[in-house]
Amino acid sequence: MDTGTLIAGRYRIKHLIGRGGMGVVWLAHDENLGRDVALKTMNVDPGLTEEQRARDAERFRREAQAVARLDHAGLATVYDLGEENGTRFLVMQYVIGPPLDDRIVEEGPLSIEETASIGVQIASVLGSVHARDVVHRDLKGSNVVIRTDGVVKVLDFGVAAFLDPDTTGLTTTGERPGSLECMAPEQVQGKPVDPRTDLYALGCLLYAMLTGEPVFTHESELMLPGMILEQPPVPPGRLRAGIPSELEDLVLQLLAKDPDERPAHAGEVWRRLAVWLPERRTPEQALLPWAEVDPLRPFTHPMGPEARPVRAWATSGRSGRAGRTGAASRRNSRPSR
Repeated sequence: MDTGTLIAGRYRIKHLIGRGGMGVVWLAHDENLGRDVALKTMNVDPGLTEEQRARDAERFRREAQAVARLDHAGLATVYDLGEENGTRFLVMQYVIGPPLDDRIVEEGPLSIEETASIGVQIASVLGSVHARDVVHRDLKGSNVVIRTDGVVKVLDFGVAAFLDPDTTGLTTTGERPGSLECMAPEQVQGKPVDPRTDLYALGCLLYAMLTGEPVFTHESELMLPGMILEQPPVPPGRLRAGIPSELEDLVLQLLAKDPDERPAHAGEVWRRLAVWLPERRTPEQALLPWAEVDPLRPFTHPMGPEARPVRAWATSGRSGRAGRTGAASRRNSRPSR
């Protein structure tokens, strides 16, 4: 697909955003409503049989249905689903912000407060989708985006599993949907998944946020499945001092090989993480401009108004003391590493 291509008479392709196992994501402009959107097209492998193509097409359709029937602030809204010249496409909300894995690479280990602030938001999303019999199955750092206002969005339900017994399974025997970096042991073995599979992946993300390192790593990816199945994770406290013992216990419980040894549900994870959320700050601070992504903001200033962009403040005639105070506030409130 080329830049400038018009899809369905309204979505103008701007540029490529990324590629995944199920499709390609483009930034497009909805010319009817005058807004940017994320447009995902389904990959079609020329070597597939007609049966395999039909199964992949059905899985792609189910992605749209899975997310469209969910309603949570931490999910990207589905706008449209269609087909253009044999290419199936899904149109969703375009979420602006860095992926979690990029933030970890740039910042290194995150503060305890930031880890909790991101973790409870992911747990809230998982609690909502699990209650509707959906399991993400591919939760990883690149599928978690932190908006500039600190709100976390969980993306890409392309390999979501449906737990409704009346729903026909779309995964054939031997398939292992998902990415190895946060894949649970039962996925590696090709066993049935349930909500605790996503909780294992959340444990992987918490581990990476706290230590700056993945749970398992090897120069050969072929070694990872065996490590996931057999090797116990190094306790995060050995890689970083100062991690509360209760938080380390939670992470290691999430990473249990046996799903029965993990927390029972996402609500329990939310409750145990919420202990380390940041304290609420003063309303005056909520009105100060900021330039950096701040995952603490939804908790330090819950339901706070969106601050005007820094440049707008600088030209509004109110910038002098407010701008300097804002910068000082950011320095003073920045969590210690």
